Amino acid sequence: MPRAPQKCLETGCRQPAKPGKSKCETHYVPWSVTSARNLARPKNAATLIRRARHRDRERCYVCGGPGRIVDHVIPIAEGGTWDLKNLACICEACHEIKSRKEAARGRARNR
Repeated sequence: MPRAPQKCLETGCRQPAKPGKSKCETHYVPWSVTSARNLARPKNAATLIRRARHRDRERCYVCGGPGRIVDHVIPIAEGGTWDLKNLACICEACHEIKSRKEAARGRARNR
């Protein structure tokens, strides 16, 4: 059964809200904020990732097995950069272990 249109939540506005939204066409502002994580990501990130895969021949830098994930050797949160020297291929198993250790260090820093 169709639902009745909702009123815009903007104070004093009597216009109907956009379908599925809480504000009218005049007051609705689409999400436009870029996350801090993506602000640090360079425009040429895809090229850097491709170059790292080619350089490493998609071999894990930890165990030497097949590795399709491109990882920051020194995490961004710990002062690493998007420089090609800081990017390396890693397998899923090694990446999982490394990520858990990094997360633990991050939680310890935030205490």
